[in-house]
Amino acid sequence: MTQTDFAIEVQLGYTTVSNFFNQKPIYRTNFQEICVFLRLEWQDIAASPEPETPQITLVEELWNRIIQLGSHSEQMGLILVEEKTLGWGKDKPSRYVKSVRIGNYIQFEVDFQTPGYLLLLQKDTAGEIWCFCPSCFAPQQHLENGKTSLPQENSPIASFPIEGEPGQEQILAVVTKDLPTLNWLPQGSDEPLQLDENSLTELIEYVGKCEEYQVLYTDYTVID
Repeated sequence: MTQTDFAIEVQLGYTTVSNFFNQKPIYRTNFQEICVFLRLEWQDIAASPEPETPQITLVEELWNRIIQLGSHSEQMGLILVEEKTLGWGKDKPSRYVKSVRIGNYIQFEVDFQTPGYLLLLQKDTAGEIWCFCPSCFAPQQHLENGKTSLPQENSPIASFPIEGEPGQEQILAVVTKDLPTLNWLPQGSDEPLQLDENSLTELIEYVGKCEEYQVLYTDYTVID
């Protein structure tokens, strides 16, 4: 039986039948109908769908451009906080952790050798980018050399809860000699700001004009 004869027999178009025998996609119902006619189990011969290639958004592309301006750093990281009290007297280990569970509480610590103005950004597991310093959690943007923990002591909370979905998150610190002049920069009393393409573009342009700056980043994994 030719493919034309077969198409007439199953009452489907020639193109559909030809695509079937040449392993090209056709409508699911037509595929199943041909399999029934040929006494085949369609589940046994159906190809698994090709995994979709994740599309890189402009925000992610700009974030990666900022990452490329800096270097991975061990001068900052997450500190797991033991919730024994509701105040600031929580026990915390000295080593930075690389994975945290949803529901954990953490502080973020930076240990810089030179003073400067800190701009601290986070990329969460959803791919959204947030400015945490300056914000109500870190209103003091100018830092002296040495260790500093976020949230800062005069913020409304003592630690950050780990929320959202499992995945990788990144923290990026931009340290400049002078106070950043960015129109979107939050005030010390504001909630963390979600950054968009325009904000990230302005940041890249600003860093490119700075005479003295550091861009440092680190990453960690959020698990169930």
